[in-house]
Amino acid sequence: MSRLIPAVFALIAGIASVPGRPAVAQPAPAQKSKLAIEKFTLANGLEVAVHPFDTAPVVTVQVWYHAGSRDDPRDRRGLAHLFEYMMGKGSTRVRPDGHGQMITNLGGNVGAVAEEDSTQFSDTLPAEHLDFALRLEAERMRHLLIRPEVLDEAKVFAKDKLRREDSLLSRGFQKTLEVAFTKHAYAWQRTGLAKEIDAIKLEDARQFYDTYYQPNNALLVVVGKVTVEQVKASAEKWFGSIAKAPAPPRPSQAAPEPPQTQKRREILEGLGAYGLTLVGFRIPAAKDPDIYALQLSSIILGIGDSSRLKTRLRAEDPKVGKGPLAAETITEAIIREEPGLLVTLGVYGSAAAADPVEAAMLDEIGKLAAKGPGADELARAKSHARASFAFASESSQKFAQLIGHSWVLVGDASAFVRDIDEIEKVSAADIQRVVKKYLSPENMSVVVLPPRGKS
Repeated sequence: MSRLIPAVFALIAGIASVPGRPAVAQPAPAQKSKLAIEKFTLANGLEVAVHPFDTAPVVTVQVWYHAGSRDDPRDRRGLAHLFEYMMGKGSTRVRPDGHGQMITNLGGNVGAVAEEDSTQFSDTLPAEHLDFALRLEAERMRHLLIRPEVLDEAKVFAKDKLRREDSLLSRGFQKTLEVAFTKHAYAWQRTGLAKEIDAIKLEDARQFYDTYYQPNNALLVVVGKVTVEQVKASAEKWFGSIAKAPAPPRPSQAAPEPPQTQKRREILEGLGAYGLTLVGFRIPAAKDPDIYALQLSSIILGIGDSSRLKTRLRAEDPKVGKGPLAAETITEAIIREEPGLLVTLGVYGSAAAADPVEAAMLDEIGKLAAKGPGADELARAKSHARASFAFASESSQKFAQLIGHSWVLVGDASAFVRDIDEIEKVSAADIQRVVKKYLSPENMSVVVLPPRGKS
């Protein structure tokens, strides 16, 4: 299935959008043909995915590197994120900031996003400049100038982002990751830690770049008003001469997360004016077939006004006086290349609501495990997933992200097209089964942040 249901929980937390595997419904045959992805691989291992998309005379070029925060050295957390900044700061043939300035002067725009499993760089511009965009991306793939002053600027950029994204919910989410993952690199957010960012040296950055920013660890995605032949010619012209490198290490695979066998719980006192309760459940990696039912389960539980938790927690409750038990709630299955996390969140104003909110969350999960969803609930969840896919398919940039995330999460840039049929196969019994299996008490990590000074 597709890989980009909007990550509402992550957006509320003030952190980068977290890619998922959204469920999408069966399109008509004519629609299905429009999703065709042409793929080829250069001799140096660079994978290329092309989707002709002629609704506008533009093209999106994205280069995805299979290198994210999970690849950070354990005492240099934040290193992968620095490249979101440094890759725009000049190479052998391009002056600092020249890449973005030249694309902008052609009427285009650029972007960069570092995530847990990958880092992506994007150029969207008039289609006639496809060849120039590929030339620029090939240039910085292997000719980036990592200078002391650029590294210092990148550290300032990264720490400033840490400060801007610091919030009560971000702290709660970070603690939930730490409680749920005791060894895996997913225990920290992509932005890293300020003290470890300060410790990053020039040789650390150069070694990371030489290890991961290589053609055989990358995917070139081209979506727009182009032909496959044009892309093949330009890709070979600009990327073909770059030498293949050794396969990069995967530190996270050397320290797999052990199974969780009992409930974990943490309380963080006195941090904010409102209270939060987060309940996380470890879920399998993106390739696991249970992911389809788990994402639908998260929608049934906490996405949309008619979801179970929104209905339950927004109702008036005598335990907190007049008004709803919780002001807001959301549930999301955060899908990763390696094991992910399904998180449900409750936001409330009174400390007295903390226990009732947690109890209500667990009660609704228990009910779904006991009886499964109703037919209407399952239909609404699939409808929501269809809408998410339609939203993610409406532009060349968003469609390119679908392709890139598919490559990162399951190793195949076109897998989301083949997976489309799978969502319609999910039954109420499948939902019940995965909720019982994964949303169980022994697989639960609870983090409570009661409101400061409120009873």
